[in-house]
Amino acid sequence: MQRWFSSRRVMIPVFFALFLLGCFATQARWMAYVMVNPDALNEVLLDANGNAVHLSQHSDGVHIATYDNAGMVMLETVLEVTLSGITQAVTLPNQQLLLVGPTLAGSWVVDANLHQITPFDVASLALGMGDRPIGGVSPVMGEQIAVYGSFENQGWALLLDLATATSQALDVTATQSVVAVFGYEGLVLEVATESGRQVISFGADLLESGRFTLGSNDELIGDSNGRPALFNKNNHDVRVVDSTGTTQWTFVNNELEQVDGKSVGPDGSIVLWGDNARMNLLGVVFDNVHLLRIDADGLLSYHYLGGDSMVNIAYSNVKQFENGLVQISFQGWTGEVSGLLLGSNLGTPFTVTKRVYHDFVTAKGNKTKWMLEPTRVETYAQCGSLCVSIVSSNEGHCASLDVFNIGGTDLLTLSRVCGYTSEDGLPQTNVVKLARY
Repeated sequence: MQRWFSSRRVMIPVFFALFLLGCFATQARWMAYVMVNPDALNEVLLDANGNAVHLSQHSDGVHIATYDNAGMVMLETVLEVTLSGITQAVTLPNQQLLLVGPTLAGSWVVDANLHQITPFDVASLALGMGDRPIGGVSPVMGEQIAVYGSFENQGWALLLDLATATSQALDVTATQSVVAVFGYEGLVLEVATESGRQVISFGADLLESGRFTLGSNDELIGDSNGRPALFNKNNHDVRVVDSTGTTQWTFVNNELEQVDGKSVGPDGSIVLWGDNARMNLLGVVFDNVHLLRIDADGLLSYHYLGGDSMVNIAYSNVKQFENGLVQISFQGWTGEVSGLLLGSNLGTPFTVTKRVYHDFVTAKGNKTKWMLEPTRVETYAQCGSLCVSIVSSNEGHCASLDVFNIGGTDLLTLSRVCGYTSEDGLPQTNVVKLARY
């Protein structure tokens, strides 16, 4: 059962788009408040007309809301469906979204144009394929989707082309499970076998072209122009090999000590990101966000520093484009947070500032565009090692929930809002804000 209605959704302040380079952030075209649990399902995407669409889980069902160019709700649909066990959301062709469940039979497809959520259609799959437990899902080879895992102690992988409603099972022999799948023209898989972890390469014809055993510290991180790209978890070096495991080049990483994420782009370049910030009972270490880009030949293109000197840094989105552009979203805290951790009166009062950033960095390491979400500032008083109370705060974005890339220039973002109060002055904790940049 579904119900259709149009609504304003609490409050929608409108901003004019402003694109400034250098020290100034690009301002949002508009922002819209939504009263919903930030920890529940929340995803953003576009419809066929380029309108923003927000998918969210409420107590009365799943809401699909479409916004016009001024940030006003054009249409909102409430679908009385129960979504359980959703592990990730994967963008599909034709303005659709795959909500991945424990199996394909337990997964759902969201249509942003029709405002529909339907169970994934397993009728066209081979018998029993829809009931196999899913270990992971990744976009590969254009607009196709790879689904993989282990079934009856045998590795399996299925390539789905939802635009044509076809699928093809990969022949992943002599394996116990498929751990990861990457690929642009062909595919590279990390698998577990009785003798250890291996990498298997498949050509564009989906026939196996080679396999080799991984070292104990090696991790497959992607496909660099048809070659497996490996990350060494011990020394943080990067290595690209051929289908037999023969090293083509090695990047000795003397740039970044702490690596929190890595990916390989469609142009074959590799990016690493992370920071040395930490926060514990011994104190606080601040750091910037570090982003390294290694080109397809193994040369360092740049070492980019993002944001301010921060702590408690989290990364919510990193996307690479054909031209080498990287869009990275992250959040962190600044301020006198050491007073909170050390348990002394030295930080009385002390202030914590929470910021959410979205940066665009060219292949040469230049920041061409960036967005800063509304900042959250919290001031505390401390009366001892365990007594901490908030004195004042403002409304602001305290966590990034979702980012949707619109080409290589624009974004839809979804953030948790802290400090929001209702018209009668009561604090509201279940608030998110959708922004169009």
